[in-house]
Amino acid sequence: MSENKNKTLSGAQIIVEMLIAYGVEVVFGVPGDTSLPLYDAFYHSSSKIKHILARDERSAAFMADAYSRLTHKPAVCECPSGAGALYSIPGIAEANASSIPVILLTSGVALAGENKGTITELDHHKLFEPVTKWSGFLKYTHKIPDTLRRAFRIATTGRPGAVHLCFPVEVMNGRMSTKKMNIYAEKDCMQYPAYRTRGDADRIKQLANHLDGAKRPVIIAGGGSVHSQAGELIIKIAELMSVPVATTISGQGIMPDDHPLAIGVVGDNGFHPHAHEAIDNADTLIYLGCKMGSVSTIKWTKPPSDSQDSNQKIIQVDIDPVMLSNNYKNEICIAGDVFLVLKDLYHELQNMGCHSDISSWSKQINLIRKTFWQDSAAQLHSNAVPIKPQRVINAVNESLLEPSIVISDAGTPTPYITRFLRLKGKESRFIIPRAFGGLGYAIPAVVGAFLARPDAKIIGMFGDGSLGMSAGELETLVRLNVQSILIHFNNGSFGWIKALQSIHSQGRFISVDFTQNNMAKVATAFGMKSFHVQTPEQLDLAFNEAIGYQGPVFIDVVTEPEVSELPPVYSWHHTKRAIVR
Repeated sequence: MSENKNKTLSGAQIIVEMLIAYGVEVVFGVPGDTSLPLYDAFYHSSSKIKHILARDERSAAFMADAYSRLTHKPAVCECPSGAGALYSIPGIAEANASSIPVILLTSGVALAGENKGTITELDHHKLFEPVTKWSGFLKYTHKIPDTLRRAFRIATTGRPGAVHLCFPVEVMNGRMSTKKMNIYAEKDCMQYPAYRTRGDADRIKQLANHLDGAKRPVIIAGGGSVHSQAGELIIKIAELMSVPVATTISGQGIMPDDHPLAIGVVGDNGFHPHAHEAIDNADTLIYLGCKMGSVSTIKWTKPPSDSQDSNQKIIQVDIDPVMLSNNYKNEICIAGDVFLVLKDLYHELQNMGCHSDISSWSKQINLIRKTFWQDSAAQLHSNAVPIKPQRVINAVNESLLEPSIVISDAGTPTPYITRFLRLKGKESRFIIPRAFGGLGYAIPAVVGAFLARPDAKIIGMFGDGSLGMSAGELETLVRLNVQSILIHFNNGSFGWIKALQSIHSQGRFISVDFTQNNMAKVATAFGMKSFHVQTPEQLDLAFNEAIGYQGPVFIDVVTEPEVSELPPVYSWHHTKRAIVR
């Protein structure tokens, strides 16, 4: 701000200066009629802040979502009025429900045109109220700094989430002297979670005593553990007390997959049998940053929520008190930031002199895990044609570098990735949209991931249903020369829904199939290096070439449809067995 001291700035320039003060380096968005002042401000500050052009407003929000997950900073996206705001809702809703602090700026029509039938006029702030932590409409230029500070504070504190602000044209064009403007950032809110909440000390002591006295304890780490950056503490406590650690899909990767106490994913999609065995037989279940929703508990059957005489003790730690005992009768509830709670718990356990060697309980779970991987080897190395999705994930595992960021779309790849992916290195991450499960996430998320972590190899995986919703962003990857590998599961259908129809509708398929084209040609048309893969041999050759390529690569893999072999989704197999009986 020093060069603008005592100058007169437009509202749009003040917005950009505030973003710079908050350390925002990139803003994702799509231009429109109403955002011209904002883009002019970006142009004049391009040496300090970069605008990333997306090809769709939904994609811009998905880019910001992935960027925020990997930087642990609030991310910013913007879009124009009318349709632009409407298109951005899926991405903002996903970020908010996934506890990701994304701040959306929309430019509204002129206030002078309110209620006159002005084209693209829309009450943006009302539109976003149900899917954000806060949605505001700013009518005065002089309130921009205070309002943006409030936006960053709301987005990053408590349970992080999305925030929306609408700036009409008059506010962006209005001018103010910098003498009268308090353009500064609230430094604590430049990352998340901000103003971390410490858990109650007495309850943490109770947790320590329960953990010390447990014979068969299990830790279940959810997405909140990742947001809190509690991975190292989870490992320390697990090793100190010999506690097996399972994760939800959103928590996957919190521990290295080859750690003897990391027992895999619980829940419905891509579950690990050894993780379910641990849940079924544990005497103490400790949920960290987990909502204990329908997927992670298989509709509240693992553990059962209706068993009042169960000997299992459930302990839940969450930053949001509203989620505590929301679905289960908990033995202990601790409201607090997972990192701080575990930090205090670790010290408490050390003060108590607690220590445990690898227990027979952990050895028992590991024997089941060993058998699982032995039994999976045939599928992982299968030479079947069409290619099995398991074979694709194995090719990814064998090609992974350290660090890697693996991004999955919802749908076809999900259960195979969560079951078979083996991340390498502490800095590697797995990202998946689990709040609403919308298609079209992975390709734009790759852009956000690359800008957040240019040090990592970025791999995006998605089905052909997803590709149809976000193919335009292939141009964005080429334009930005995003170093990444995109893997397209090409089975000519909305595979997830087709699998459901095969189970529940006895194969009465309707509106789930489409043409199974060579989609590598589409990627090539956008300027990407592309491969069309039909055999495992071709798959390995494509990966060998892609892994060292300097630029985006698209691998179009013709895969076995889900109806040929049911994916590893627990409820599907359970339902199918019941139908057969």
